[in-house]
Amino acid sequence: MFGFGFSKLVLLAVVILVIWFGFKYMGRVEEVRRTLKRARDAAERAQARAAARSAPKIVAEDMVKCRSCDAYVAARGAARCGRSDCPW
Repeated sequence: MFGFGFSKLVLLAVVILVIWFGFKYMGRVEEVRRTLKRARDAAERAQARAAARSAPKIVAEDMVKCRSCDAYVAARGAARCGRSDCPW
């Protein structure tokens, strides 16, 4: 009834080997994906650090209040606002 001939055993061994090597292949593919993701993440972190280091520094500038229009203008390099009583 359940005759196991040589050909059936060979076919069973081939199927088991195909499944075994398929899982090994999938494991290798997943490992390569993880390695590439880690490398990409490391590169992105390095770029973010480089961008943070090279970001221009904001320089604060003193401001003074205009007596005629009550607007604040830069202490150095102030220009006339167009009003006749502007002190700059």
